Amino acid sequence: NSREGEGDVEKEMDDSGCENGAGAVRISALNLVDLAGSESVRHTGATGERQKEGGRINRSLLTLSRVISGLGSGAVHVSFRDSKLTRILQPSLSGNARMVVVCCATPSNMYLEETRSTFQFAERVKLVRTHAV
Repeated sequence: NSREGEGDVEKEMDDSGCENGAGAVRISALNLVDLAGSESVRHTGATGERQKEGGRINRSLLTLSRVISGLGSGAVHVSFRDSKLTRILQPSLSGNARMVVVCCATPSNMYLEETRSTFQFAERVKLVRTHAV
């Protein structure tokens, strides 16, 4: 699935060249998610389809933020069902995985609210612990 401003790419790779020759197979997933377009409508001036797309991206980002908060706080149950994005990312966020999240921010005073929100999200992400083997 790839829409303008929002993309998710998942790639599975097999690595059967084990050093010990045991014939084990390692399967990996790489998720690249671009949430560009999540800026506030008051700053972008978007209308029509662009505005709807921005709303969908913001909804996905809010759901991802809730999932990240739940995982970081050690919640007993975290609902990944609320968006397609969190369902796709579930194995990477809660399982045998290594996770890297890159957050981009601007030093512009015009986007101070968005930058603060991005840094708060990054702080919540830092609390998530995955168990890569």
